[in-house]
Amino acid sequence: MPCSNSMGHQKVSSAIIYIQEEVSDARMRCDELKAMINKALGFIQASGQRDHFYEVAGDIIESAPVTVMKLERALGAASMGISKIDYEEQRQIIRPEKVEELERVLENIRIRTPRRIGGKLCLLPDYQMASC
Repeated sequence: MPCSNSMGHQKVSSAIIYIQEEVSDARMRCDELKAMINKALGFIQASGQRDHFYEVAGDIIESAPVTVMKLERALGAASMGISKIDYEEQRQIIRPEKVEELERVLENIRIRTPRRIGGKLCLLPDYQMASC
């Protein structure tokens, strides 16, 4: 018969896995939304009626990319927190020597940093915005 600690671990792990999956899905949807905004901004910039678009929807045109950036950062922070919780949970389960080996290997991994232009993070890299 499994001990109660094992059942508790299984419930926590299941919850973490579910939350990771949902946050990953939200991050994917955020990327899709960013691509749609890029496409729309491209159409607006190429349009002969660009000034009219800005007259009637300038607030949306200007605020949508900023809102997506804030959403992306919030989802990134949530993902990072969930990953840390999962990391600590797994660290308690895996053999100590295996944990040390994995941590040594992970120290050498470099994550690609976002492209910065003129000291600013380029929000929508696929589309050349005036602020980038």
